[in-house]
Amino acid sequence: MFSISPNITEEGFDRLQQLLLDLRVGEELRVSEAAHACGLSEHVCQAMLEGLERAGLMAQAHPDRFVRRRLESL
Repeated sequence: MFSISPNITEEGFDRLQQLLLDLRVGEELRVSEAAHACGLSEHVCQAMLEGLERAGLMAQAHPDRFVRRRLESL
């Protein structure tokens, strides 16, 4: 059975986090670009970006493309 090293996964999520922090409002990110940049699968990146969309940080512009949104203050 294939398993992923926790260190590799943690490093991938760290790279994804940095990629997202570097995005400016209005900039787009393709799922495939995120996966390539951070070393995580497209499935994992898609799920993460969809979660950020539900949280209001991203908007889905196309099935494989997300746009950074401005967070609304409460």
